[in-house]
Amino acid sequence: IDITVTPSVTPAFAAIPAFCSGSTAPTLQTTSTNGITGTWSPVVVSNTTSGTYTFTPAVGQCATTTTLDVTVTPNVTPTFAAIPAFCSGSTAPTLPGTSTNGITGTWSPAVVSNTTSGTYTFTPAVGQCATTTTLDITVTPNVTPTFAAIPAFCSSSTAPTLPTTSTNGITGTWSPAVVSNTTSGTYTFTPAIGQCATTTTIDITVTPSVTPTFAAIPAFCSGSVAPTLPTTSTNGITGTWSPAVVSNTTSGTYTFTPAIG
Repeated sequence: IDITVTPSVTPAFAAIPAFCSGSTAPTLQTTSTNGITGTWSPVVVSNTTSGTYTFTPAVGQCATTTTLDVTVTPNVTPTFAAIPAFCSGSTAPTLPGTSTNGITGTWSPAVVSNTTSGTYTFTPAVGQCATTTTLDITVTPNVTPTFAAIPAFCSSSTAPTLPTTSTNGITGTWSPAVVSNTTSGTYTFTPAIGQCATTTTIDITVTPSVTPTFAAIPAFCSGSVAPTLPTTSTNGITGTWSPAVVSNTTSGTYTFTPAIG
């Protein structure tokens, strides 16, 4: 009697390429490339974890079990160096197209605003196992330096000194640097570099000096009653005289000094 023993066949399957975690998992074929039908365990491929899947041939086929390894590549989170806060209106930084850990992609919005803080989203290019990520960028609003008003002062008196620090803490320089004590003018304050602040101006008024005027005192006879010197000029300036009393015996010159202020 002739007895035939059929050799067992090992089912063959095409390798499944590694795929990114979270993407659509492939479906396991229930028929091998060499015609063996059967079932898998586990039945469904995980889209988050690598694993080994076992194929068991259906009954009645001279075939052995076999396994298939499926690799799920973990997603990488792109990383970027923090972008320091910058002053509104200055040149905005450019967003890098490649992360510090080698992921390429695009940003939305694509261009950084130089006036408004915001969150920018990075989307990796197709074909990389990477997640989207965000980057917060702060734009610091500019401060307007403030200064106490400088009262008007009289021409030729001592001019005030301009402060180099504003009342709200901004340091800088003035142009012109020195206040004129003869002419009114506008002075421009420029903040020192590294402060988010704008230029500002201050107006300073120099009041021209007025010459007091008096009606002439007619000549009078020696020994008669001397006139009294007026303490207010005809154009409204008050003050005092030296000498204070007019001599009724000797001609002389009398000096009027305006009151302070």
